[in-house]
Amino acid sequence: MDAPGRARYRIEVGGVVQGVGYRPFVYLLAGRLGLAGWVRNHAGGVTIEAEGPPERLDALVEALRAEAPPLAHVASVAVVARPPAGETGFAIRPSREGAGAERLVTPDVATCAACLAEVRDPADRRYRYPFTNCTHCGPRYTIITALPYDRPTTTMSAYPMCAACRAEYEDPADRRFHAQPNACPACGPRLWLAPGAAPQVALAPEDAGDAVARAARMLAAGGILAIKGLGGFHLACDATNAEAVARLREHKGRPDKPLAVMLPDLTAVRAYCRVRPAEERLLASAECPIVLLEWRADSDIAGEVAPGYRDLGVMLPYTPLHHLLLADAGRPLVMTSGNRSEEPIAAENAEALERLAPLADAMLLHDRDIVARFDDSVWWAPRVAGEEAPQPVRRARGYAPLPVVLPAGGRAVLAWGAELKNT
Repeated sequence: MDAPGRARYRIEVGGVVQGVGYRPFVYLLAGRLGLAGWVRNHAGGVTIEAEGPPERLDALVEALRAEAPPLAHVASVAVVARPPAGETGFAIRPSREGAGAERLVTPDVATCAACLAEVRDPADRRYRYPFTNCTHCGPRYTIITALPYDRPTTTMSAYPMCAACRAEYEDPADRRFHAQPNACPACGPRLWLAPGAAPQVALAPEDAGDAVARAARMLAAGGILAIKGLGGFHLACDATNAEAVARLREHKGRPDKPLAVMLPDLTAVRAYCRVRPAEERLLASAECPIVLLEWRADSDIAGEVAPGYRDLGVMLPYTPLHHLLLADAGRPLVMTSGNRSEEPIAAENAEALERLAPLADAMLLHDRDIVARFDDSVWWAPRVAGEEAPQPVRRARGYAPLPVVLPAGGRAVLAWGAELKNT
């Protein structure tokens, strides 16, 4: 017999609701509303069963869209009434596999301010840890091996959480509650510096600080480094050193095409480029793409970075590793795709040691596997009066694999290829 004044809803939520902290959000929301039931991932989204007063259930349904986590993209919320079960408490249940449903997951996103503060704090246990992340930031698509999205279906499954990380993961009040890539120096991936096969700059000695600091000194001395990042490797050098840039071009086999530059923050971007509000918003977004900006004539970035071009491709650091490297190097860095011209970007250590070591003085490597290789996204905003809306030039890291939704009832369109790249 149904309890008076009590109802139960089964709710199916579709869209990008895995890898964005959606289950912890539902758990906390249900607790706030005093509802019983459970939430779990499945291959096509999230299922919720909630029980309580009807007006609170309706408030839950409304909040599933209105208060969703920043990285979530809620495409659908379907509600079916069910008989109350007399359940008490609310739980996050183990995920359930399934087939036939549309599977969406969030792209990789840039380091959030809270994680960056920890990385910069000498008193924090994650001080200078290059794989720091939380529910609101870090790797997603590039580490996922299957859905539903849980740690066992990511490359982080190789790293059992230590007691401190496990306590964060299980604490509903912690921003790392159910953060699948959660890690720290005691239990997570590690980073090291290895010699390249084209050493014109000596490998920094082992006793001269951590791998990032040693790599930064090599860059400052004119070295070329192959750096394993989020979706693959970059080739990096000092962007103000014309000789280093020219050597990188020669090794990469890219004589003329522009190279991207990474700057530490928006203050530095304004010093090197003319930047408009729409461009600043793109640069500082969670997607953190390369943005083509008007280059200042008084910039000390070497002309060899983009010879004959008025625009400079600029991006901000989007992983803790990048933030640390930029801070330690103390200068703009060329950060271009880790490949020879016309080859795909290198993604794994063995591949990079074969293909990129001959191009580099050293290799900054880590042992977290990359499942999906991704290059950096590129955007450009027209400089015509009244036309400042930025447009994607290359839609990759930070945006893919989210679909581009076309208007309902539109013509079927197939588009592939470009002058130099498939998209």
